[in-house]
Amino acid sequence: MKLGTKLTLSLSLIIIVVLSGYGYFHILSRRDILIRKMKVEVKSIGWTLKVALEKAVLQKEVTFIQELIDVVSESEQTLGVAVYLQPLQDKDLLLSSRSLEADFDSLLRLIKNSIRENHPQEEFSVYKKTPIFSYAIPLKDKKGETIGGVSILQRTSFVEEDIKKAEWSILITILIMIGGTLALVHFSTRKWITEPISQLMGGIKNMAKGNLQTRIELKRGDELSELGHAFNQMAGDLKEAQDRIIEEAETKLRLERDLRQSEKLAAIGQLASGLAHEIGTPLNIISGRVELAKRKLDDKEGVQKNLDIVIQQTERITKIIQRLLGFVRKKKPEQRNLNITALLETTLDFLDHEIQKQKVKVVRETEDPLPSVMGDPDQLQQVFLNIVLNAVQSMPEGGTLHLSASTQVTSKEGLEDGKRRYVEVKVQDTGMGMEREVMDNIFNPFFTTKEKDKGTGLGLTVSQGIVQDHEGWIELESETGKGSLFKIYLPSYQGER
Repeated sequence: MKLGTKLTLSLSLIIIVVLSGYGYFHILSRRDILIRKMKVEVKSIGWTLKVALEKAVLQKEVTFIQELIDVVSESEQTLGVAVYLQPLQDKDLLLSSRSLEADFDSLLRLIKNSIRENHPQEEFSVYKKTPIFSYAIPLKDKKGETIGGVSILQRTSFVEEDIKKAEWSILITILIMIGGTLALVHFSTRKWITEPISQLMGGIKNMAKGNLQTRIELKRGDELSELGHAFNQMAGDLKEAQDRIIEEAETKLRLERDLRQSEKLAAIGQLASGLAHEIGTPLNIISGRVELAKRKLDDKEGVQKNLDIVIQQTERITKIIQRLLGFVRKKKPEQRNLNITALLETTLDFLDHEIQKQKVKVVRETEDPLPSVMGDPDQLQQVFLNIVLNAVQSMPEGGTLHLSASTQVTSKEGLEDGKRRYVEVKVQDTGMGMEREVMDNIFNPFFTTKEKDKGTGLGLTVSQGIVQDHEGWIELESETGKGSLFKIYLPSYQGER
């Protein structure tokens, strides 16, 4: 439930309780006022009647008293009047209006109480299922002696009707007030709380989507406006931080690219002599075939054969130079489907002279078909070149280089969840192997076990960075005197086998 809705409901509940309480107490107050008004009217009639009755009693005008009682009883609100006289004509006398039947005991009780207490008496009661208000006053003669009493019985149904009318009037007024107040609360809450919070939430959602240009305009001078200003300040700071991070990331990528290019050039430097031999061999063949062709110009078939060989060797030289230039040329990384087997064969072509020089036997084992890998060919070529070259150089007295590529379903660091299909490239040598200390530092920058000026200490560092950029990793197993095993894991291209 939204905050604005909660606040509206809370305020509405409070308003309903307060106004309902006010209405209830207002009804009680109105009831009390109407009852007091009725009492004042009855008492006024009673005291007026008292004066007239006291004169009539002294003159013993019973007929006049009865007529007076009947006249007062003619009022619709008055149930009746009862007069008790003592003694009159040597006996007590009870006179009442025609509306009162002979229920003398109940009529006399309140009058006699007022006479006994010498004070007016009043009470609410029921006379033959009719709710009434009775008011009794003692009558006195000129000497102050009590000569009787008078009781006025007033119907309270008229008061109850007035009270009900007042209740409905108050109830309708309260409902109108509640409705109007709730509408005002709802409007105010929506305008001053719900809408600003919605703006803030919208800004936060836009920012969560990466739109740091989001700004919130709340110019009202309250806490929500301050919160909006703080949000804008935060968005601006995040935008500046994002720009700095992007700039730093671009700088880092540029430096890494330069580092990898430097390491690539260093590797090419080590291959220069071998490539010179690779080019020198076909040049010697070309030179020899040209000499043979010159000697046997009349032998058309021989000349044609020699020229074909010259063309083949020329194409071989061109291919070697193009591969070398393509590998050395600095260019932006690219992503495309790669044939790992072809990259490994190219690597062996590059290192063919070094392999023959070290008297290393190469054993290939490639799964067929092998899934393709999405990546940059030059970067992965550099990885294979660095690791295979290190393996060859670790066997100065000769040995065996096992080179394999297969498919594995695994996850990094042996986690059970998040498994996927990887192409696993293994480069295993039978060289000197490594101690634990060397294995722990082999991927650190500038760490090398080669002689001075024969290694930069960056080859494996760069290789590890390239493989990680391709969402893969490198594992190393080695034992002193028994050689080393590098495992390179690269995610296979989805949908390919």
